[in-house]
Amino acid sequence: MPRTLRKTIFWLKDWMKGSKVRKHYKAIQRINDNHGSNHSIREREEYLSEILRHCVDTVPYYRKLGITEPLLDKFPVVNKNVIKKNSRIFLSETYRDKKTFKATTSGSTGTPFTVLHNVDKKRRHTADVHFFWESVGHAWGTRFFYLKIWNAKNSKGKLAKTMQNIVPIDVFKLNDDKIKGLLDSIKTDTSPKSILGYASALDRIVKYLERNPTDMSKAKVVSIIAMSESLDGPTKKALNMYFDCPVVSRYANLENGMFAQQTTWSGNDFLVNLASYHIEILDLQENVPVREGEMGRIVVTDLFNRAMPMVRYDTGDLGIMGKSEKNGKMYQVFKKIEGRKMDAIYNTKGEVVSSFTITNSMWNYTELAQYQFIQISKKEYKFKLNALERFRRERELIEEFKGYLGNDAKIQVTYVNEVPLLSSGKRKKVLNTMEVTKIENSE
Repeated sequence: MPRTLRKTIFWLKDWMKGSKVRKHYKAIQRINDNHGSNHSIREREEYLSEILRHCVDTVPYYRKLGITEPLLDKFPVVNKNVIKKNSRIFLSETYRDKKTFKATTSGSTGTPFTVLHNVDKKRRHTADVHFFWESVGHAWGTRFFYLKIWNAKNSKGKLAKTMQNIVPIDVFKLNDDKIKGLLDSIKTDTSPKSILGYASALDRIVKYLERNPTDMSKAKVVSIIAMSESLDGPTKKALNMYFDCPVVSRYANLENGMFAQQTTWSGNDFLVNLASYHIEILDLQENVPVREGEMGRIVVTDLFNRAMPMVRYDTGDLGIMGKSEKNGKMYQVFKKIEGRKMDAIYNTKGEVVSSFTITNSMWNYTELAQYQFIQISKKEYKFKLNALERFRRERELIEEFKGYLGNDAKIQVTYVNEVPLLSSGKRKKVLNTMEVTKIENSE
């Protein structure tokens, strides 16, 4: 099915339902086109006031705290654990009997976390994705190769893949043969397409191309978007050279959606999605704003999730926010985002294991509040587990991870009351304390 037909069908279906996604899309365009305009400021203030009033009127958690005024500074900063422990009273009374959608993520501590989205929130998210895709020249309906961990939980059926024009590529054990097959598929496919994937997978593609020079400049790749991890400068530059297309990073999470993305004009700055989120950068220790240009905790208020409102939600990430001006317009941008790049982990043969193999597998262990996985040496690993209750699946956990790391892996398990913070103020799910020289000598 041609991409123009997909685009036509999508908007036709939306028109038949009242053009609800298109209205969101146009609002996102207006607001993000110039964050400094009177219209943008006024509309964002209205969105914020409406969601805060909704919380005060309909969310038992905030009623329990005695919050009666719809003012942002009256609301506490919350995180995944707070919401998870109080999930029942975070649900708006208005939406208890209405249709909702589950958004499940491993969150900042690597354990399952489910948030409910109302129908209009889902429409807003669709419009957000549409807007940011088009900011890098990817028209709606264009094919994209989606590089991530694919499993039974998130796999898509044949019809969904056809309608969404997705080519799923599982990055588990992304070796040279799989990369060669991927590049061959991209070159053989004569239609325009984009690549969306983990930064670590893109980095491995670059390393392959460095060893096996391949001309990809005429493969009709429209854009490359890195997600979930930080894309380093050399990798970004190399991808641009090999594929001759815009290469950007995206900042998003599953429980909320699209926070920011680099665009074709923003360089290394991330255009912040103020159309759908109110963003605060708070001090590492106290819930007070940092000065502009200082690193702090990224705390977001989702302006459109009314089913389970997330107000002043600490994402677990760190960032620096600033302003950027272009053609007389002002934009809020992230100058830097940290905390999303995990340490590389190696199996007992010295082969890289994707950090997302670890984090995705930990979704199944709902008894855990937090965990940290550490590689100590070539064959020694450790789990630090903070369990909500007695953890009875230790042997199952060890056996599962021996399947990823090797049967000769020595895996220790220790129990802690809290996974410690790093000096940066971030809790890392995955660490490698093994010296680099040991890694190099094992390969």
